[in-house]
Amino acid sequence: MNEDQLKVVAIDPERISDRLELCWGHLDDWRNLGIVKRCRRWLEGTNAVFTPTTFVAYKGEEAVGMIEFVPNRLLKTVRLCPCRINEESGEVEDRYILGPHFENHLFISCLLVSKDSRGQGFGKALLNHLLSSEVFQDSDGALVYVTKRDEEWASHIHWPAGPKEFYLKAGFAVLKSMKNPKGYILIYAKGAK
Repeated sequence: MNEDQLKVVAIDPERISDRLELCWGHLDDWRNLGIVKRCRRWLEGTNAVFTPTTFVAYKGEEAVGMIEFVPNRLLKTVRLCPCRINEESGEVEDRYILGPHFENHLFISCLLVSKDSRGQGFGKALLNHLLSSEVFQDSDGALVYVTKRDEEWASHIHWPAGPKEFYLKAGFAVLKSMKNPKGYILIYAKGAK
């Protein structure tokens, strides 16, 4: 990837649709889906409490990826985007609230690169952008939940954060193994690289 091809910007009201299209644009009439409307309301409400919640990557004028996060201390109040919750499988905010020591850590709920843009370094650029951002500098570190993803989009929409190995290469370490559903919470401590 050529650095001048990439522009990463914080989400604002005009970029909310770009973020939603990255997740849902592959579906017919995606703008009118109930889940998309709930996600929009969540983004608008959460960005009123904490900003930015999301960085969006652009290749030229096209949105090609995003990374979404909230401080761990806010998980109980702002919750996670509705598309990240699957109560049937136990994927709810409470399992990621790890106590007072982690309140000022950013919880990465999503790192997504569009299908046509994968393998070009955009995911790495988004993660690096977050880890060098002012919002990260004001935190104590970062957390992310990762699990093996099913290749079918509908079955992994809840946790499209990327593979464990991606984060380990970036300096994250395993903090906790989880069951039901299986996965790991990884941690990035400041100065880890």
